[in-house]
Amino acid sequence: MSEARLYRAFCKATKNEGAEPRYSHNWVTARRAWFCIYSDRVECGDWIIPFDQIEVSVAYRAHQMFIPVLVLKLVTPERSYQFGFNPWANPVAYLPIETREEKIRLKYSVFSTAIRIMLVAYVLYLWLR
Repeated sequence: MSEARLYRAFCKATKNEGAEPRYSHNWVTARRAWFCIYSDRVECGDWIIPFDQIEVSVAYRAHQMFIPVLVLKLVTPERSYQFGFNPWANPVAYLPIETREEKIRLKYSVFSTAIRIMLVAYVLYLWLR
């Protein structure tokens, strides 16, 4: 008999961001998978993160334009994971570990800023020609 799942939500996940969540190319190529919480672990695709290995758990609350988002950061001795959730998802309520909550403003990586500048320049080019 398999263990009962406590919670499941679809997310975007990356293990290529280390600090606070931000707009970056890592989220473009991020894993899209089910984030599942069990009594002893979190699973996202083939990533299995036992709760006894998690050193830090932070829930960052931010806005993408006017839409509220949640990014959950789990840090183990080997790696840092970030999971991005839609506004209606609330995995924090089901985590059996202490999770600090922080409100942040998402920053832009150099790549993300460059893409936005190129997009605005292209739109202006099309408009002015």
